[in-house]
Amino acid sequence: MLYTGFFHFLKTQKVQGILALICLITCPFVVPLSSVLSLSKYKHHHQKKDFQCGANAPPGQELCPQGMCCSRYGYCGTTKDYCGLGCQSNCKASQSNVKLPSTCPDAMTRSIAYYESWASHRACNKYMPSDIDPAPFTHINFAFALIDTEGKIMLSLSNDTVLFDQLQTVRDQSTNSDLELWIAVGGYAVGSAPFARLAATQQGRSAFIDSACAFMNKYDFKGMDLDWEYPAATDTGGTTADTANMVSLVKEYRDKCKDKGLSVTVPGGKFYIEGFDLKGLEPYVDWLNVMTYDLHGSWEKPTIAKPHTNLSDIQESLDIVWNAGVSPDKVILGLADYGKTYTLASSSCTKPGCAATGPGLAGACSNEAGTLHDAEIDSILQKNTNIKPVMDEKAAVKYFSWDQTQWVSYDDKDTRKLKKQYAAEKCLAGTLEWAVDMKDTSKKDSKSEI
Repeated sequence: MLYTGFFHFLKTQKVQGILALICLITCPFVVPLSSVLSLSKYKHHHQKKDFQCGANAPPGQELCPQGMCCSRYGYCGTTKDYCGLGCQSNCKASQSNVKLPSTCPDAMTRSIAYYESWASHRACNKYMPSDIDPAPFTHINFAFALIDTEGKIMLSLSNDTVLFDQLQTVRDQSTNSDLELWIAVGGYAVGSAPFARLAATQQGRSAFIDSACAFMNKYDFKGMDLDWEYPAATDTGGTTADTANMVSLVKEYRDKCKDKGLSVTVPGGKFYIEGFDLKGLEPYVDWLNVMTYDLHGSWEKPTIAKPHTNLSDIQESLDIVWNAGVSPDKVILGLADYGKTYTLASSSCTKPGCAATGPGLAGACSNEAGTLHDAEIDSILQKNTNIKPVMDEKAAVKYFSWDQTQWVSYDDKDTRKLKKQYAAEKCLAGTLEWAVDMKDTSKKDSKSEI
């Protein structure tokens, strides 16, 4: 999940020096100091990292992870480009190992909202837990709790307890008596190293699990979302042993925290997915949250304007999950409450596939080049009534351009409806949205459209 907003809060509060000193003394295990001091060092969690496979791959890497096809050129995927002519192994991987049921009356029973704690500290478009309309949701996941130097769960900010209280009030006043509050632990900024370290030994796993159970009991959470980004990813501090250790971690959690829920967040697309033993995790989790967003962006080369939540890319992401043998009733489809932006190379070419020179300009409140929150997209449309967003029904996305060269692809109630219909047809367990606090608090329909 995205985490740059938290670092922006720290920078805007002018606490870099204090935080640096604190982190050097107490939290080298939690967040890389360079991430705190420089947003430019943030590495996108779907940045391209091609896998090698086949005859010319390093020993032990000849086969693709998750049962994907190994193409004639030695790369992994599930489309005909990988599984067709010249395919080296797993060449039927495009045919799902899971037979989807013809009917699924119990599908789409979960609707999960993530709330980012740092949204309460934004300079503008501040969003408090009390702003959440709970009516559309079965679960609200609070993001994030962190991991301390001993491998135990800790608060990310001291005032998070105030936000917890607000969330509990939202739950208690909701007409949905089954609404559950969960805590999400980790995130991209935490990286893999803390998880890799605590999961490497039975003692470390036990200490983490005990702290998780105690944390949830103390702050009244019904479950934990494990957001380990990413096991076995050496560029985020992982090790090759992470894949098996993660399965041990969730198994032991299930044995010890019997009355608490557990989900695991996994990347959409094929990048970083090789570090997850999806089938091994399946028996111990209530569901897997698949991040089917940020599937394209300005970090890709060549830089071309592409929707980041195109339905065909989502299908390819889910094919990987099916090929691993995971049942659809254990899968939650990710929906984005933000758009990805580009600066176009020419104002005369404004469709998907047009050349771009880089990310779009940062929004005033999101403050991240290449990203605009839903609330900011709403504001642009309100100020520019001549803009006519284009609806691509096949891709289930919308896009528009403005100010000559600015371009955004995004989802709204129309495209989310299409994606939810798709999820229902695939018999998925439900959907999640990252993140509800990116919406406009002044518009009731903006909050409750999911």
